[in-house]
Amino acid sequence: MNTETSPPASLPTSRDGKHGTAVIHAPGLATITDMARNGHPANGIAAALGMSGEAFRQCRKRQPEVEAAMAEGLAGLEQELVHSLLVAARKGQIAAAMFLLKCRHGYRETGQTDTAPKVAVQINLPAAMEAKAYAAMVEAEGGARDGDA
Repeated sequence: MNTETSPPASLPTSRDGKHGTAVIHAPGLATITDMARNGHPANGIAAALGMSGEAFRQCRKRQPEVEAAMAEGLAGLEQELVHSLLVAARKGQIAAAMFLLKCRHGYRETGQTDTAPKVAVQINLPAAMEAKAYAAMVEAEGGARDGDA
């Protein structure tokens, strides 16, 4: 990683002179997008930029453009992989078609998944009362109703 305080625009990374934190510039963003699109893990991308994995994670949190470059690269990789599976499925490779249906459309071995949440209702009933206690309660409620009227 370059440690100059006022970096030329051609450097992928530098250190912030005020806080000493790593800063990723436009060439570094292009590296991130390309490497993510080619399937490199985050630690590999950090090493290519000359920083630790932790420093790269901090840059992703601090610089929204770094996270956007990573997301753009991963989206490109996903699109390419889905496209190649789709091509294989259209050529008759059933496993590729099944995989796409399961991953992209929620299919399972038993059919399509239900996206609606399942509702569970639990009713708690009081313990059973003895006959005398129940009769006393009914009489008390009946007496209260007669008094209300």
